[in-house]
Amino acid sequence: MTQTATIPRRVLVTGSTGAIGQPVCQHLLARGHYVRGLARRPTPGLEDYVEGDLNDRDKVRQAVEGMDTVLHLGAYPNDADFMDVLLDPNVIGLYHICDAAREFGVRRLMLASTLQTVTGHGYPEGRTIRIEDGPKPVNHYALTKVWAEVIGDMYARVHNISVINARIGWLPRNPKEAEGLMNSRIGHDVFFSHRDAQLFHERCVESEQPAPGEAVTVFAISKPKYEHRLDLEPARRILGYEPRDVWPEGLPFEVKE
Repeated sequence: MTQTATIPRRVLVTGSTGAIGQPVCQHLLARGHYVRGLARRPTPGLEDYVEGDLNDRDKVRQAVEGMDTVLHLGAYPNDADFMDVLLDPNVIGLYHICDAAREFGVRRLMLASTLQTVTGHGYPEGRTIRIEDGPKPVNHYALTKVWAEVIGDMYARVHNISVINARIGWLPRNPKEAEGLMNSRIGHDVFFSHRDAQLFHERCVESEQPAPGEAVTVFAISKPKYEHRLDLEPARRILGYEPRDVWPEGLPFEVKE
């Protein structure tokens, strides 16, 4: 049984119809939070949603107004042509979200980054990649997420917002993607279950840290199956996030290994 939050928040979830957005919305509602969605189609299970695109500044402002917390999950989620595909949702749309958060006095802003920002470090045996190692992207999608982390840092410092840059792990969106992860030893160590995604975003909403004016960058993954390839300590220490699942636990569909 899901417990209710001590302090109910007014939360906007962008990308609320997505693989992470939908289960997060359901979980936050069950915790007693007020949840609004922003997506290009109606969000199942939500009474309050704004149907619109991140590139539509007026729709973004409508969605952010009256919210104290924004979980920004909306984006184009794969590598693609930068000018034709990634620029609008992942750069311009991101700016619209951040600036609306500034305009309407949002308390907490979580920006979805990706573990692909550090892929260039490789995953050598016995080494844990830490936040202080810095980004090392190898594609344009990851580059847009480095931009997300930088703009998040700036909006925290300049506009006194509490910002969490979440480097999200490998979350299979469907059984076919799970099959692709099945034989990857590294994938099992950077896996992120739907259930842990709910728990992580709960902590992003309910944690007292970071304070206004501070930005933190953390990895968001489940428990590694073999090796600690990404450092979970900042998420534990700052947000109180303790993952529960190990591949293939916590998925909303069955995986046959």
